[in-house]
Amino acid sequence: MKYTLYDNSGTEAPVNQLTKLEVAERYGLSTRDLRVFDLPTSGFPYILVRESTILIHLFDLRLLVRDDQTLVFYIIENPDRPRPYEDSQTVSHIFTHNLKEKLRAGHGLGFSVKQPYELRVVEAALASVTSVFEAEYLLTKHQVSNVLEMADLDALGKEENLIHKKLRMTLELTRKLSSIEKRARQVRNVVQEVLNEDEDMANMYLTDKRAGRPHEVQDHQDVEYLFEAYFKASDAIVQEAVGLIGNIRRTEETIHSTLTVRRNQIMVLEAKIEIIMLALGGATLVAGWYGMNVINYFEDSA
Repeated sequence: MKYTLYDNSGTEAPVNQLTKLEVAERYGLSTRDLRVFDLPTSGFPYILVRESTILIHLFDLRLLVRDDQTLVFYIIENPDRPRPYEDSQTVSHIFTHNLKEKLRAGHGLGFSVKQPYELRVVEAALASVTSVFEAEYLLTKHQVSNVLEMADLDALGKEENLIHKKLRMTLELTRKLSSIEKRARQVRNVVQEVLNEDEDMANMYLTDKRAGRPHEVQDHQDVEYLFEAYFKASDAIVQEAVGLIGNIRRTEETIHSTLTVRRNQIMVLEAKIEIIMLALGGATLVAGWYGMNVINYFEDSA
């Protein structure tokens, strides 16, 4: 397991490597706690609070947080690239940038300067994943607005193939929104699980615990405020994504209804044309019947 260590001033140590067993023995963990830390898949996010360590798993972000240092683990697929996500805007990349800037600046992410190191790291992780979701949502929302506007204009025209093309684009955007909503919901559930455990929130004060000032089970106001803020942030993304998906589906239903009405109008027009042609054909049949050289006895009456 390759990782980078950051101390409480934001200084980055060279990339190092440990096995799961070595990490567990050095930091007082169980190997079960690390069973998914080196998997290349995002998996299900979670936050585990142990005696002197906080484990954070938020998609590609894998953290081991202590009272004075943080280990950022990397998923290695190619041995020639120790940091495969460094060039992409992933949660781990954004977290690394934010953590170094905030720790070197000597303050937390929106909280008091006296906030302990471990809580600043936890907040940096939650802020990073939330900012990724917000950026993805805003970009997708802009794309959805453009596609729906063009689809409405095409629905007024006669190019039905263009309308179907726009509907296929909205399907892809709906899938993106569903992915954002799913991941934001997972983060919201993780935050909710922590908020439901008073003991875990009290045990997150690793600095005070090391200084011999462990917190009582009910003494976790700062942690509770922190997680409540990001619960609301992730819940807002979930609700907005769900609302936008609903708008897309309603627009699709409206467009489908418009196309159905247009098809029905064409069918009615075709039926009218067929009736007219049938009437003309009947008149032609009668005229042709009496115009034939057939004895019909009308000659005798004359």
